[in-house]
Amino acid sequence: MASPVRLVCREYGDAGLLVDVLADDPEVRWAATRDLGRALREVSATEVPGVVDVVASFVNVFVQFDPLSTDHEAMRAAVDALSSRPSEVVEPRELEIAVSYGGDDGPDLAGVAAALDLTPAEVVELHSSTPWTVRFVGSPLGAPLMDGPAIPASVPRLANPRVRMEPGSVGMSGVQSIIYNAASPGGWQIIGRTRQPLFDVHTPPHVPYRAGDRLRFVPTDPA
Repeated sequence: MASPVRLVCREYGDAGLLVDVLADDPEVRWAATRDLGRALREVSATEVPGVVDVVASFVNVFVQFDPLSTDHEAMRAAVDALSSRPSEVVEPRELEIAVSYGGDDGPDLAGVAAALDLTPAEVVELHSSTPWTVRFVGSPLGAPLMDGPAIPASVPRLANPRVRMEPGSVGMSGVQSIIYNAASPGGWQIIGRTRQPLFDVHTPPHVPYRAGDRLRFVPTDPA
């Protein structure tokens, strides 16, 4: 029997609603969060007026709305209605991402290897041998936050975060991985870099992946 899902809606300022998605099974919880976020983003303005932005994470969905067009109660009702609908089955896609590991492109590869009690080559093999699942799309500029292969230990964040991560930097922290799509500060340990452009400001949906898709990293020469 599937784990039951329960929603708890909380007012988040005068123009926001935070929806906590509760379930015993973390995979069921994440799937329900992803599906609710997708439904809110795709719903028509006629059916649910006033939606400005939707951000879905592992366990909750934040809805920003126009307080001149709607209010908390109306948005709660919309969330309840959408969550009771059957979820659309969306097959995950798999994308290949070419990554140059180590060296100037992966300055923290040796440190990650030490933290995991592996060699740098074993870290590369571990990171690239199994596709990573995009759990949600976040900051900066649509960065994919991913779960992947079984990591033998938690990778610590940098003791001194960098002021600038190079665009395309591939990082690890805890048991997760990320791609920095833009130059920005960051504290994840960088093991490699991709030159593939993953963010297009001019063309929606701006990134070629969505929550639920899988990214497979392919080691490549930096040249």
